[in-house]
Amino acid sequence: MKTLLSLLLSLLSVSSITGQNAPAAVALPKVALIGDSIRLSYAPTVIRELKGVAEIVSPKANGGDSGNVLKNLESWAISAKPDVVHFNCGIHDTKKFKSTGRFQVSPDKYEANLRAIVKRIRDQTEAVVIFGTTTPILDDRAAAKRQGRNYDLTGAAIEQYNAIAVRIMRELKVPINDLNAVITKPAKLHTTGQLVGSDGVHMNPPARELLGNQVVEIIRKQLNR
Repeated sequence: MKTLLSLLLSLLSVSSITGQNAPAAVALPKVALIGDSIRLSYAPTVIRELKGVAEIVSPKANGGDSGNVLKNLESWAISAKPDVVHFNCGIHDTKKFKSTGRFQVSPDKYEANLRAIVKRIRDQTEAVVIFGTTTPILDDRAAAKRQGRNYDLTGAAIEQYNAIAVRIMRELKVPINDLNAVITKPAKLHTTGQLVGSDGVHMNPPARELLGNQVVEIIRKQLNR
């Protein structure tokens, strides 16, 4: 044991004298995740699965609607100088107020905000931008849970706003991560009703894993490129 210890100390001494220090750790690529409470629910899966592969920047704040994402882009993504930005906004945009019949963010404004978000990320970073479609709403559950509130959330509005987003992202050549399809076209082990929670909006644990793994898959593809 003494001989082995002496040998190790000798090697360390030689390394120190010759300047042969251990190589510096290689910085991991940075990935910014932006989105509402759905993103908050699948972020832990992404962080776990990409440990040692990428540094995940996932703000604690709920991203809210597209206007709020645009307003907070600097602190939520741009300042970190990410290599990939995976973002989503849609559910809050589609809140339809009963008193006015208007959405929280109109379709035209939603389109303008999405364009501005992509432009700002591309202008101020070298990140690859990925857009995640908005997950579905189950109308009956959402209506029952939100009785007495001044707005409605509906599956039809989600489809309308997803169609807008998909059209824009294709035009801007932004990769689309179809998170909606992950929930609406699940594997045989699950149905949409089992994946979406009792409030008709948020995801049950199996769905969070499915969404997280889908996000991991598309991020890995971009990093490998």
